[in-house]
Amino acid sequence: MDDYQKNYTILLVDDEAGIRNVLKITLAHSGFNVLLAPDGDSGLQIFMKEKPQIVITDIKMPGINGIEVLKRIKDLNPETEVIMITGHGDMDLAVQSLQYEAADFITKPIDSDALELSVQKAMDRISINKKIKNYMKDLKDLIAEKDRKIDESKRLVTIGHTIAGMSHVIKNIAGGLKGSSFILEQGIAHENREYLVKGWEMMKGNIDKITNLSLDLLNYAKTSRLNTKDIDPNIPAIEINALLAHRAIENDIDFHVSLTPSDDPISIDKDAINNALFNLVTNAFDSFTTAEPDSVNKKVSLIVKSEKETITYIVQDNGCGMRPSVRQAIFQNFITTKGTNGTGFGLMTTKKIIDEHNGSIGFKTSEDLGSEFIITLPKKT
Repeated sequence: MDDYQKNYTILLVDDEAGIRNVLKITLAHSGFNVLLAPDGDSGLQIFMKEKPQIVITDIKMPGINGIEVLKRIKDLNPETEVIMITGHGDMDLAVQSLQYEAADFITKPIDSDALELSVQKAMDRISINKKIKNYMKDLKDLIAEKDRKIDESKRLVTIGHTIAGMSHVIKNIAGGLKGSSFILEQGIAHENREYLVKGWEMMKGNIDKITNLSLDLLNYAKTSRLNTKDIDPNIPAIEINALLAHRAIENDIDFHVSLTPSDDPISIDKDAINNALFNLVTNAFDSFTTAEPDSVNKKVSLIVKSEKETITYIVQDNGCGMRPSVRQAIFQNFITTKGTNGTGFGLMTTKKIIDEHNGSIGFKTSEDLGSEFIITLPKKT
């Protein structure tokens, strides 16, 4: 007896008691665990309870016939191998059983060698299918690992570009700190109040830049765990308006928020979406830094629209727009249009937040005419 055959259970379904007993003796002698059923109905009940790897069933039986037993077993577990027992006049049924994925068929009177060969073929199929399944699992795991490494590589490349692009920002901050320190030292040495005030103002400005850079780095690098809740889609826009209205007034910007009348809720992480909208609106405010104050009536709009299955947030400005070189890399690489005032993480962080919400972000821009950023989010993430 082969040890591995002890692990195989065979269910024998036949309405003839003599055949059941003879086949049981033969199979048990070969080392198999054997279960017996006198008809198709009881055979299916035993199959669902015991889950044998191999089923041998007569094709012609009262009640549920062998073809129906085969079909139902394959529905319950496609990996079970089913061998059909046929009479000499049942060849059409035997061929039909193969179409329903029977492993083999043997004819009456049953030869023990033919039975052994048929069962061996069934075990070989089980073994091969198991190896294929394990191979496919290993292949799937390998592909997942390769994808992870590719994603990690892309992420590292992006971080590399980001760090390289940040170097001038860090150098500018370091230079500003040295300059402000020098002026403060001169003010202290000469007891010059004008130098002290000027040096301190420069120092505060550079401290603000360090703070903004640190926060942007943390926001971009952290692994997000979205805390999604169903809320009114107008709430993020209302909060942005409350947060930035004073800044708009200080910079002589006409900031307008348009809300949707729809009361359909949206499932989002409110703080994350607030962060994304804050980045876009403050970028829109900063787009006027190169515009002549008297030539442009500065306007920024934050618009909320509700569609059947999505919510759209639109941020529009009539500022400086973007150059073609900036448009191509705006979401992929470190990039800033604010000169020494920008860190370059705002739009990258915004894109990351929207991706995590299974949404999309796009833009339209014309140099010297303004930009429009469009966020589309599913109402249910």
